[in-house]
Amino acid sequence: MTNSLIVLGVMLAILVAGSFMRKIPVAVLLVVASIAGAVVGGMTDPLLKRDYFTSIASVFVGNSETVPSLLRHFMEGSMLFLNLMLTVAAGMLFMSILKENGALNLLTREIVGGFHKSPTLLLILIMILIMLPAMLTGSAPASVLSTGVLVLPILLEIGVSRDDAAAIIALGSLFGMVAPPVNVPAMLIGTGVYMPYEGFAIPLLILTLPLAVFSVLYIARRSVSKVDKEAVLAKIPGDPAVKGFLPQFPLVFLIGYMIVKSYYPQIDPGTPLVFCMGIVMALLCSKKKINFWKVSVQSMSESVEVMALFAAVGMMIQIMGLTGARGATVLGALGLKGPLLYLSIAVVAPIVGGLLMPFGCAGVLGIPLIMAFTNKNAIWVTSALTLIMCVGALLPPTSVSAQFAARAVGLGNQGKMLKKCVLPAVLSLILSVVVMVYANEIVVFLRGLGIPLK
Repeated sequence: MTNSLIVLGVMLAILVAGSFMRKIPVAVLLVVASIAGAVVGGMTDPLLKRDYFTSIASVFVGNSETVPSLLRHFMEGSMLFLNLMLTVAAGMLFMSILKENGALNLLTREIVGGFHKSPTLLLILIMILIMLPAMLTGSAPASVLSTGVLVLPILLEIGVSRDDAAAIIALGSLFGMVAPPVNVPAMLIGTGVYMPYEGFAIPLLILTLPLAVFSVLYIARRSVSKVDKEAVLAKIPGDPAVKGFLPQFPLVFLIGYMIVKSYYPQIDPGTPLVFCMGIVMALLCSKKKINFWKVSVQSMSESVEVMALFAAVGMMIQIMGLTGARGATVLGALGLKGPLLYLSIAVVAPIVGGLLMPFGCAGVLGIPLIMAFTNKNAIWVTSALTLIMCVGALLPPTSVSAQFAARAVGLGNQGKMLKKCVLPAVLSLILSVVVMVYANEIVVFLRGLGIPLK
């Protein structure tokens, strides 16, 4: 146990120290921490029978006298989130094609044209539009890099500052990552405890939609007094040939299919393949000629950094499991009881989510934590846990929501943006803890209202 804690401490120290060195990519930092954890954990030549460099090299090539090759473990770890990486790649390509063929611009223009007289409703719909890609892919950067970039000129035109716009995009991508139909942390936790991903739609919507609506109105409503329809529409590229329902049909089909397969999992071919179906449909329904190769290359260039993060986090989780650091974390989580358990979850889970991303946090902490709530409704507790973990998307070193939002808006300093996110983040933690404490009572109350729940 002592050695495992030392390994965990070394890895965390490297991550914390590296988070202040902004020129080092986070994925590289995670790989360095993984290698350091393997060395400290004795996964190289523990007796240093040979020279120092040979011992370090055994991290990659192995040492038949002491330990098996760690290269295999690094490769296995990098593939831990392979399905999610494929989902992000396919989802980003789908959204890029919708952007290229004008469907997203058409949808945005229709929203502005229909609700420009009501700034409150317009802001709420913009927030939902930001959330949409993350809701479909389970990845926050997908929202930032697609609809987040699309609505940025609109937010700036109606009077929202750059810092506020970045905060809205960051929070929208965060809440979209939690909202149904695709919540990857919940899927990972469910896989670990043999709980099917069914019945999550209502609790996830109850947790995310009110917070999303509050966040966008809290941040931006005071800045928006009147919306100049023509000025805003001028910021959105439009093509007279792109009109009607047909260009938007692939998006409606995809959302509908995602909802249906959540109730009938036997028709689920896998989220990446569902997006591939959407890609084919978007190409067929497009009224513009699309250079598929060019769009694919551009989409992959936007996705590769996110996929590198997934690979690096998977490597770190693999090394934590190999050295016992993950087990030490699990034992510590299971040893907590009562109010201390809820307080620890609200404090530790977002921090771990910032270090390992919410997906890594779900893989390390999610399973043992859900097992500590055997007397509560598992679906509601899991839903609340995922929201707490996803708050870590605002925290360094990974900060998958905040970092990508700041970069998309062009902010050099994230300080003001993050200050705007503090209250929504704190309310997210409070709401999640309340739902965890009263999970059973909430289910009984909603069933009494005639709402079908599992």
